[in-house]
Amino acid sequence: METFYFGRLNYKSKYDLFELLNYGNKFRDKNSNTQYGIFSIETIEDKDLGVVFSGELVKYQDIKEEPVVKDDILTIEYIRDYIQGRARFFLIEKNHLIAYNPYGNIISPKRFCEAFSGVIIGADDTFNVDSLIYPINQEYEFMNFLQKMRSLNKLTLKLTPSNPNSRDLWKDIDERLNNMHVKVYTEEMQAMDNESIVVDEITESKIKMAQDGYGKAKGEGKDEDGNEVTISTEESESIMKKKIENNLMVREQFFSLKNVFEKILRRFNNK
Repeated sequence: METFYFGRLNYKSKYDLFELLNYGNKFRDKNSNTQYGIFSIETIEDKDLGVVFSGELVKYQDIKEEPVVKDDILTIEYIRDYIQGRARFFLIEKNHLIAYNPYGNIISPKRFCEAFSGVIIGADDTFNVDSLIYPINQEYEFMNFLQKMRSLNKLTLKLTPSNPNSRDLWKDIDERLNNMHVKVYTEEMQAMDNESIVVDEITESKIKMAQDGYGKAKGEGKDEDGNEVTISTEESESIMKKKIENNLMVREQFFSLKNVFEKILRRFNNK
């Protein structure tokens, strides 16, 4: 089975998204001989979701030494641009929802988000671009766990204003940040000694905004059993995901994932 994770590409650029995907930019791991690129872009036209871009984020090594037998002699051959891993993705043009299939530990979910954003940022030659992928959580999961905690000692929030799809649950927060021309909003709360943070209505709205893929939230404290815990909207257990069959064609993969995209979008329809 293949497991696809769901997130949102928070992206702003003067260039068309398709242009940036096709630009051919590469993102290199710091101090390493590996790099990432986006390849095999194709467009799917869907009557419900509109234009969907599909492709692969590929991690490859500049040169790899491989032992071979040549003319009955053991020797070494050097392979250029050796592919280490390939991660398929589907990206909806109009709302920037993305589903991506990490490649084990070689392209982890976190590394996919970092490398994909790096490729997009480098493709904009003006460098006037923002690109971040935030995971989308199962609705209310983070908040429900938070409410069950015995104590909440620390709460950290990082938000990116929507463009343009806000939701009534956090619309006021989103509009305020946009009106202030805020690119990234961060907030950190620390409880008083021997006290627990009380999450008010405004803070809950910010958490829900993060759950919907417009940021991230992290809480530290004690769970209902008194164990020290750290919970985050970036934890893989809480990220929306779906397993699909192996060896499906690209369009078959997309149609297997479509119902999850639609489930996420219904949040905004229901507000």
